[in-house]
Amino acid sequence: MIDIAIRGGLVIDGTGSQRYQADVGILNDQIVEIGRVSAANREIDATGLIVSPGFVDPHSHSDFTMHVNPLAQSTVRQGVTTEIVGNCGFSSAPITPKSVKQIAGRLKGYGFEGDPAWRTMDEYFSHIEADGVSANFAFFIGHNSLRHAAGLDGDETVTDEHLKIMSDLVAESMEAGALGLSTGLEFLPGKFAKTEEIEHLAKVVGKYGGVYTSHVRNRDSEIFSSMSEFLQIAKTGNVVAQLSHFNVRFDTNAPENAWERAVGMLVAEKDKGLDVAADTTPFRFGLGGMSAILPEWLLKDGYANVALALKESTVRDRLKSDCDRYWRYIHKGQWSRVRLQGSLHYPEFTGMSFPEIAKEMKQDEWDCYFDILMAAGPDMDKVIMFGENMTEAHLAEMISHPDFSLGVDGFTSVDHGALADATQSQFPYCGHIEFLAHHVREKKTLTLESAIHKMSSKPAQRFALKTRGEIKEGWFADLVIFDADKVRSDSTLENPCVYPVGIQQVIVNGTIVVDESQHTLKRPGRVLRRK
Repeated sequence: MIDIAIRGGLVIDGTGSQRYQADVGILNDQIVEIGRVSAANREIDATGLIVSPGFVDPHSHSDFTMHVNPLAQSTVRQGVTTEIVGNCGFSSAPITPKSVKQIAGRLKGYGFEGDPAWRTMDEYFSHIEADGVSANFAFFIGHNSLRHAAGLDGDETVTDEHLKIMSDLVAESMEAGALGLSTGLEFLPGKFAKTEEIEHLAKVVGKYGGVYTSHVRNRDSEIFSSMSEFLQIAKTGNVVAQLSHFNVRFDTNAPENAWERAVGMLVAEKDKGLDVAADTTPFRFGLGGMSAILPEWLLKDGYANVALALKESTVRDRLKSDCDRYWRYIHKGQWSRVRLQGSLHYPEFTGMSFPEIAKEMKQDEWDCYFDILMAAGPDMDKVIMFGENMTEAHLAEMISHPDFSLGVDGFTSVDHGALADATQSQFPYCGHIEFLAHHVREKKTLTLESAIHKMSSKPAQRFALKTRGEIKEGWFADLVIFDADKVRSDSTLENPCVYPVGIQQVIVNGTIVVDESQHTLKRPGRVLRRK
């Protein structure tokens, strides 16, 4: 007798092929029968429901929150069975004495107490496995975290010793099973890195057949040089290349048809044989670091010194005309587009727009912005905002592009408590539902079969997650059963911490984690080490 029989459902297998009616049988952690399925210990009636592979998020930051939310509540309830983390240059390992405070400070912002108990990537993986998790996770090595580990916190001269420390940490982490290297080149300290430094590290990743993924330096006025740098690093390192959440924010001085032309550069290199692709997100809103708009002359000596400088009115006056970067619409005074995601020092303003915060603080938006950063001191890179970045038309062209996987660029959360208070946005609660309900059912940007392909087998293949992402006999039983006509989210900007409706069951490695829309509290997830 098998363990689980899913009967009468409409199978969308993840390949992009049309749906078909079949039973699916599971034994231990594998799919063992498709079609006519024998008797099982647990029978699930999926009549009228979709049975699909569990969703694979190609770009997540759940490594910020998983230590206080190992049940992956908000994401696994959406059908996400695997998350790719360590993105945008930030990872929670490896750690050295020079970086432990930095990593601990970031985790503290999401409710983690004390210093991390791990140092190497292998120790990190063992720590996660010992605690147990409800979903699968695969990990990048963050370049910003490597720089901190080597003692590069600002615009210091990079020596051969720095490069050796970072290279050795990359090699050690790749041996432990990391996917590859991620960069976040709009953020400190990675924004100070020269191309040659990243190429040096990418070559180490390339020796292991790994992946280079990048939040590139610029996606507006310098978008073409940023794309050229990304492609050059990929070719020099001989790596698989993934372009993170590649979009162009509206009204930010980008050249005409910037996105189409930049993606054309990517496609041209792919046609020449480079293994390169991209991913994108579901919302007009996006998450971002508040400190990223600050100029290099202020950032070069590190965040602690930035906080001291922000006490001076002359510095603030200069900044009000010298923050035309990253979310450039802030420089243009479009404050209604920006909300505070979370601040340890100003929790009462979480989820509020800056005009609303300015009204409460009785000062202009700029000074509110600087006060929030100043209060964070050396941890100001952990102060997150979210803003209205994209148009609906731009979302449609990204989501429908054949070379783009679909992810969220968020993190897993819960609907109550300290973590919920720190993650007041829709990203944790309904990102994947937005693809299914809004972009497929309402906008008809994609067919359901195409969307599920982009949410499962396509990202699984990109990151070499063997025998995951499709419904096939002998493959891992990561599955989601949902009502395509009724799946929805009631999460809003004003009340984001709401779990979705319409996800009936979620199965991870053959174990039911969500049953009749409720979490079973099981932790069958795994660290997916790259072989």
